[in-house]
Amino acid sequence: ILGTGQYGSVRTCIHNSTGNHYAVKSIEKSKIGRLDHLRREVMMLIRMNHDNIMKMVDCFECEEYLYIVTEQYSGGELFDAIRNNTDKDGCFSEAKAARIIKSLLEAVAYLHENGVVHRDIKPENILFESKDEDSDVKLIDFGLSRRHRKGVDPLMCNPVGTSYYMSPELLKGRYDNGCDTWSVGVVTYILLCGYPPLNGSSDQDIQRAVLNSNHHFKGRGWHNKSPQAKDFINRLLHRDVTKRFSAKEALMHPWIVEHWMDKMNVVEGCW
Repeated sequence: ILGTGQYGSVRTCIHNSTGNHYAVKSIEKSKIGRLDHLRREVMMLIRMNHDNIMKMVDCFECEEYLYIVTEQYSGGELFDAIRNNTDKDGCFSEAKAARIIKSLLEAVAYLHENGVVHRDIKPENILFESKDEDSDVKLIDFGLSRRHRKGVDPLMCNPVGTSYYMSPELLKGRYDNGCDTWSVGVVTYILLCGYPPLNGSSDQDIQRAVLNSNHHFKGRGWHNKSPQAKDFINRLLHRDVTKRFSAKEALMHPWIVEHWMDKMNVVEGCW
């Protein structure tokens, strides 16, 4: 068993012919209020074809269960990597954080180009492909995703997601795909210091802090972070969604580009 949840479990399965290992998510239909949410996740996964998005291999169902078969990744959740990074107070180096965020932004840009909003981007939904130090990441869990074309479709109005990662406009019930880039900003902040930018003792307190949206860089872990990293986060955590960076714009920010170029120079130096 790889994991268990409210509606079922995730196990390892083996393809009889090839011997390849996959993950199969078994979901008990009777525990789901609306099966359309399940089918939405399946249809989203079927359409997705990107290196940083979980790849669905097969799907089938019986009277009691829906089974979703996907590639299996051995690196674990980004959430666990943050929690287990106790020697550095949960902090990642700027270089590693930028590499992770670049891959995440590539996935988000792909989704938005294809008219999909994820709506639940958080470290628990980001997996490392392997346990290698330079492992790439995969965005998973499309249960809350929705088809939406920015500037074409009406604004979404149903607040969903996890309080720490919800944008101000999402909480107000009028939002578009900018909610995803806000979430990427929150993840970036956490990677660099080990705690969220806006906190509280309850969901209500957290949401109130998000609506006030006054993050800062005065706490533990920020004294040695670059101005570029802070500017990158500010661009994604802009309260005004019309001024917030899109995923494509964020990919062009110097903090992302320069760390990516540094990595490429290291790779070229090995040849």
